[in-house]
Amino acid sequence: MDHKGTVTLETDRLVLRRFTLDDAGTMYKNWASEDAVTKYLTWPTHESVDVTRAVLADWVSRYDNADFYNWAIELKELCQVIGSISVVTRKQTVDSCELGWCMGSRWWGQGIMPEAGRAVLRYLFTEVGFERVAAAHAVGNPKSGRVMQKLGMRYEGTLRRAGRCNQGVIDEVWYAILKDEFPAEERGPFRPMRRSRQQLSPAETEALLQSGVTGVLAVNGDRGYPYAVPVNYVYKDGKIYFHGARAGHKFDAMARDGRVCFCVTGRDEPCPEKLTDLYQSAVVFGRVRLLEGREMTEAAEALGLRFLPDPARVREEVAGAEARLACFELTPEHVTSKEAIELTKRRG
Repeated sequence: MDHKGTVTLETDRLVLRRFTLDDAGTMYKNWASEDAVTKYLTWPTHESVDVTRAVLADWVSRYDNADFYNWAIELKELCQVIGSISVVTRKQTVDSCELGWCMGSRWWGQGIMPEAGRAVLRYLFTEVGFERVAAAHAVGNPKSGRVMQKLGMRYEGTLRRAGRCNQGVIDEVWYAILKDEFPAEERGPFRPMRRSRQQLSPAETEALLQSGVTGVLAVNGDRGYPYAVPVNYVYKDGKIYFHGARAGHKFDAMARDGRVCFCVTGRDEPCPEKLTDLYQSAVVFGRVRLLEGREMTEAAEALGLRFLPDPARVREEVAGAEARLACFELTPEHVTSKEAIELTKRRG
């Protein structure tokens, strides 16, 4: 198991993220104050937003724990939280956990909870390492059971008078899915990092990408061969910008297929006693697009300023080269980063 805590996940319609105290008002309005939502839950309808705020304060305080998993479900089109999904119990000895969820009734029946659940299952199986994920519902609440079925969970049995909710003592209907039952196409196009112990934190990855000047760009080249070439780059606002000519192998390859891989290496220090070196590296998978007009000019100037901190001179040089210059924007879709095991051991 490699507990990583509640990280931000994204789907077509949703952002699954950590709760903040600022969510108190919308959580109370959108579902915590609704009797229809809490009917089969174990906690009562919130009487006021103060109750919601106190619950959130407890959750927020627990996000520092790497084994705490509790996501706010934010609907992108509203920019509001409309429900939650969380790991409610864990069995560490068998790498198993139980999921629970709830959502405002205005959004029931729209496929939102299965969409959120698939993202969470993908993360728990491929990133954290759970081998089994289960869920249970009261026998009188078959709608929750249909969500479990849509997630690929299998019915495992009904435990008579085994649980308690706001309806009193109830029969519990149990479903579960094993890691090897989770469909391959749902696992995402990217492999999880194998040596996760050496993984850099998001802040360290960001710092590495910002500090680098040169990276290696890999594209789908001629006749099916990969083509890798070093390029100067600048990392800005979560994206990578680099330049090149408006003709050639690299340009033609990206015109055919915008999917690329980009690698940056930092802190490359020889370590003779271990027959290795002390490195940090980041690998970025994403898609590129050719910039035009003002976007191209801004990217070229940002690149120039990495080498010459003279804005007037850089603007002059860019203006003179615009006709033959191509600038590209790489939007990351998946990022992995790690350090040499010797550096990890030094951290303790």
